[in-house]
Amino acid sequence: MILCIDIGNTVTEFGAFEGKELLVAYKTNSDIKKSQDEYRGVLRTFLLESNLKSDFEGVIISSVVPSLLVIYVSLSKEVFGLSPLIVGPRLKTGLALKVDHSNEVGSDLVCDSVGAVEAYGSNLFIADLGTASKFIYIDSARAYSGLAIGVGLRLAAEALNEKTAALPSTSLIAPKFSMGKNTADCLNSGLTYGMSFMTRGFAESFAREAGQPLKKILTGGNAFYLKDILNDFIYDEHLLLKGLASIYWRNKK
Repeated sequence: MILCIDIGNTVTEFGAFEGKELLVAYKTNSDIKKSQDEYRGVLRTFLLESNLKSDFEGVIISSVVPSLLVIYVSLSKEVFGLSPLIVGPRLKTGLALKVDHSNEVGSDLVCDSVGAVEAYGSNLFIADLGTASKFIYIDSARAYSGLAIGVGLRLAAEALNEKTAALPSTSLIAPKFSMGKNTADCLNSGLTYGMSFMTRGFAESFAREAGQPLKKILTGGNAFYLKDILNDFIYDEHLLLKGLASIYWRNKK
C-alpha cells in the first residue's frame, strides 16, 4: 500500500492506494500558518478515520506550496519511516511536454495529465477547477500540449464579497435557472454558470485549435459545484491522486 499526497494552495488531499486502486481519500485545508505538530495531528487523524496503519511501503508527494512540502517530507520520514518521492524533473512520468518551457509546468498539471492519459487515452480536454481554473490539452500522441489558466471559483466569489460594499458571500450552489430573481441566486448564477460557460468555451476553443473533437474531463475541488451543469464532462474527483499513484509505480519499476 502506498500513500499519495497532493498539496494544493487551498486543499491537501491524501490517498491510500493498493497498486493503482484508490482505497480511501481524505482532504484537509492547506494552511501555511499551521505548525508541523498540527499537521502531524492531521495525518494521524486521516489514518485513524480511515482505519489505516502507518505501514505504507512508499509515499509520493505533489506540491505547489514549498513550505508545506518541507513539512510533509519531514512527517513522512517521522511517521512512516520513508523518504517520499517528490514529483519534479527527476522523476519519470511518461508524459511528454510539448511547451516552450517545460520547467514551468507545475507538478499538479503533470499529475492531472498522467492520470487522465492512463484512464482516458488521448485527445483530451481537462478542466481542473481548483484555487485557479486550469484547462489542459492532451494531444493525439498523449502529450501535454497546451494550457490556459483562469481565476478559481472560490477566488472569484471572495473577490466579489471583499471588493464590493453591498454584495454578500455566496453558497456557490447553482440555482435552477441562470436568470436570478434575488441577490443570492443572482450571485450564485453569475459564479457557477459563468465558470461553466468559461469551461465549456475553452473546451470548444481547444477542440477547434486541435482540429478534432476532445474528450472532456472535469476534476478539482470546485468541480463539485459545476458537475451537474457540465454534465457532458466526465467527472473524476480523484484524477490527480490517480496520476500520482501511476507516477509512483513507474519510478519503482
